[in-house]
Amino acid sequence: MEEDKSPLELLKDWKNKLYRKTNYNNIYASYGDQKYIRMKPKSQISITPGFLYIILKHPKEYVKQNFKLERDVTLCNETHNVIYFSLEESLLSEEENDYKLHVKNGIPKNEEKWEIDI
Repeated sequence: MEEDKSPLELLKDWKNKLYRKTNYNNIYASYGDQKYIRMKPKSQISITPGFLYIILKHPKEYVKQNFKLERDVTLCNETHNVIYFSLEESLLSEEENDYKLHVKNGIPKNEEKWEIDI
C-alpha cells in the first residue's frame, strides 16, 4: 500500500513506472490507479483542480507533500532535476494560469515567509 511506504520508497516506485511521451513538452505520463507524471527541469504545466502529490528532497530527507488544488494552477519546475508527481481528479493543460506553484532549489532563509494560497 502506498500509504505505508516512505517517501523515498514511493519515489523509487514512481521512477520505475513506464512513462510515455505526452503532447506537452518535457512532460511524460504513466497511467494506473492515478496519473504519474515525470517533468523535466525548467518546465511548466498547468493542472486543473484535484489532488497533487509530489515528493521533494529536503536537506536531510525526502518528503511527500499533498495539495488539494481548488483552481487551475501552473506547476513550475525551476530545479535542475526531474521531478515526479501524481494526480487524482486533475488533468494537464498548456494554458498558463495566474496561480503558480514553484518548485525551486535551495533552502529558504529564516526570515522568508511561505504563503500558499491555492
